[in-house]
Amino acid sequence: MHGSENLELLDRQLSYIAKNAENWLKKKGTTFILGPKTQDIDDQKVKICDPLEKEKKLLALMRNLPHYPPSSEMLEALITEFTDADLCDTNAVFAEYLLTKRLEFYNVCAVMQSLLTIEDLSTMQLYAQLIQQDVAVQRVSKLRYRIALSTTGVNAEDVVAINLDDVVLVPKSSLAASPLPKQLVLALLPHPHEALEMKDPMRRHVASVEQVSRTSVHIRFGRGNCPKEEELLGQRFCVIIRSRRTPMRYMYRALKLLQESPLLRRYLFPFPGWLTQMLDKNMIHMRDCAILPSWMEAKPPTQPAPLASLSLLNTTIYSNSEQLQAVQRIVAGPSPQGPYILFGPPGTGKTTTIVEAILQLRLQQPRSRILVTAGSNSACDTIALKLCEYIHSNARLRDHFERQEQPEANHQLIRVFSRSIHHKGLKSVPALLLKNSNCSKNVYEHLGVSHILEYGITVATLCTVGRLVTDNLGKHNFFSHIFIDEAGAATEPEALIGIMGVKKTADCHVILSGDHKQLGAVIKSNRAASLGLSHSLMERLLRSDIYKLDENGNYDRSLQTRLRRNYRSHPEIVRLFNELYYNGELIPQAPAADVNLAANWSLLPNPLFPIIFQATHGVTKREQHSTSSYNQLEAQVLCWYVKRLMSDGLGRGKIVKQEDIGIVAPYTAQGKLITQLLQSQGHPNVEVGSVETYQGREKPIIIASLVRSFANMGFMRNPRRVNVLLSRAKALLILVGNPVTLRYHRDFKAIIKECKNQGTYLFKKKGLQQRPQFLPDIDEDTSDEESSSECEDEELTPWYARMPKDISLTMENKETEALSQKLSQLSIQKSDRIVVHSNFLKACAAAPKITKLKLQEM
Repeated sequence: MHGSENLELLDRQLSYIAKNAENWLKKKGTTFILGPKTQDIDDQKVKICDPLEKEKKLLALMRNLPHYPPSSEMLEALITEFTDADLCDTNAVFAEYLLTKRLEFYNVCAVMQSLLTIEDLSTMQLYAQLIQQDVAVQRVSKLRYRIALSTTGVNAEDVVAINLDDVVLVPKSSLAASPLPKQLVLALLPHPHEALEMKDPMRRHVASVEQVSRTSVHIRFGRGNCPKEEELLGQRFCVIIRSRRTPMRYMYRALKLLQESPLLRRYLFPFPGWLTQMLDKNMIHMRDCAILPSWMEAKPPTQPAPLASLSLLNTTIYSNSEQLQAVQRIVAGPSPQGPYILFGPPGTGKTTTIVEAILQLRLQQPRSRILVTAGSNSACDTIALKLCEYIHSNARLRDHFERQEQPEANHQLIRVFSRSIHHKGLKSVPALLLKNSNCSKNVYEHLGVSHILEYGITVATLCTVGRLVTDNLGKHNFFSHIFIDEAGAATEPEALIGIMGVKKTADCHVILSGDHKQLGAVIKSNRAASLGLSHSLMERLLRSDIYKLDENGNYDRSLQTRLRRNYRSHPEIVRLFNELYYNGELIPQAPAADVNLAANWSLLPNPLFPIIFQATHGVTKREQHSTSSYNQLEAQVLCWYVKRLMSDGLGRGKIVKQEDIGIVAPYTAQGKLITQLLQSQGHPNVEVGSVETYQGREKPIIIASLVRSFANMGFMRNPRRVNVLLSRAKALLILVGNPVTLRYHRDFKAIIKECKNQGTYLFKKKGLQQRPQFLPDIDEDTSDEESSSECEDEELTPWYARMPKDISLTMENKETEALSQKLSQLSIQKSDRIVVHSNFLKACAAAPKITKLKLQEM
């Protein structure tokens, strides 16, 4: 029996324990011998894997990044959209997972491999639909060419990534010799003809995507792989647009490494209390288990190191017991039992805490080497910039670093940017951060692992860490601490990229920071998300036994810290998302001078409640050839608020700058529309972005357009998205939306109700001068707010189920006439009075077909 077989046997044994533990605990005196009998082991002549051979195997795996083609079983499951039956047919481990819905260390690799493949194939399927036949190539400039795209069911703008994706030009001779496979997703994998000599007529030419639109894609060849111009212009090609799948391949490799690393799986799946009980009561005997690794031996748990008093760089942390506790624990050494988690809800100083902990490690432990990583560049930049500011300006740090031999004083931190970020442009990168990066000379410098080893702190995205692992980072056992920020926004395989191949010993600590109640990872496959891929490593750990809170709200402080004090927002804004998402655990502590800015604003009816819900009954429309929605009326109302804020200020001489206002538009089309309107009215510097754009950020004033009107909620149904939306504003939050639609969402219903109670629910009503008067060019529906202010219907009740009894009727065009005829066919008493406003009819006309059918049934 070889080492890999030993691991499989161990997994099966521990799987058996996990499934039967609860029953064993109920039966006193039951004894379970883990592993085969000693005699069996002798008979099979078990050979323990040579540690040196295993190390060589793992290093080879790290250096290798295969393309990981999908298995034939998963390709067959793709045809039926991954039904349970197809997923379980040849995968007993996944079948068990579907029954238990439990991810354990014995099944994590197999289950995540399947979920990742579902996501991978779902994405590849979109690219497969972009394959074009018999296409001519047009020259743009040297090395650059343009390819026209015919209309397909997929918008290339929504799929293709500039500077990250490739275009393959397949000549007819190559296509004749090797036709496209029946399952087109396989055509997206590298083909042997791509490696042929340049002069070979069957060579498939590969170029990088430089620009993309709905109707064309611009490509750029490298200087060493550009064919002759006459070869490109003189024939027609089959065009394959494909993703390089680099992040996906890093995740596949991380899972493979995890399968080969039982020690790390044990660390990421800490044993709960029941196993400790069984060991203590001798219900499981380890003495006969020759094949068990050392970490499975029964021994008392390691006591965490005592907390030391620290001389903090940021003295405000002394007044925050949770922040202080987190810094002390990280510096003293978190529990080796599992990753340390810093749970940081909005505005609670998570970044402040992480930065202090990193700098204290460098002060207290000069030999420490720290990796800071996250899924997004913005998160990496935020932490890196704060670290640079301290290192650059703090005399105590400078003196300390100058006394050290290694690393040198000017090698304390390196921000490693990817080549794609350099392509996008570095104008928005602060000068201090740029100075401490691999783009300090305004050109991209490819840093190998040998350069990384010269620095005390390395900051890079998870994908860049994956590249460093491929560059043999693992053999150096270099990092003592791995900080993964925004850990709640990364899938479990994505977080593993930052751990596998980096954490080599128990002395390397993993610190996860984030908030799993805010936006999670972007999963394109609903099937993969529903099966569990959307859950983060941080979220899974917090739900496990050893991280759970007890009935009194206490938790193991050697494993986690939960920040509670909000320093960002007005107390009423905090109260709103605190009650909805954080069980009232947050404590507002922002300085009044920073968050009471809108108290004297003339348009705020209640100076003590800086949250406005502006009722607007617009029409949701959709861009042509796109799934993105927009709402013209909401965009106009929102821009009117911006104009008033810019012209009037917030009262008592408080001027509002364009940079003080953040516009949240959940849909790309709405964002484009608002941007155009703001530019036309002279406010181009007001930032407009999606909910994702604002995660982890803040603005004094946030104005949000909710877009959906007389239609389903779309992705704004997600409570995590609503949580991010509500928690960005410091001093003033304005929500613009249709209350008739939004009141059937539980969270928005609560928000609308609270705004009504506080007198900040606004709507246009004739003759009521204290309400805001909209600009003359706004063509708003003239109906008053809906008649029922206290709607107690269930959240899922459709919007048309409770329409106002008194609706005025105005005919403007053929569309409204047609719909009015439909309404006239309904059974109506003579005493009833029906009046329908034109904008309402337009909204009905724009509604989905099923909605119109429901209207006819009323």
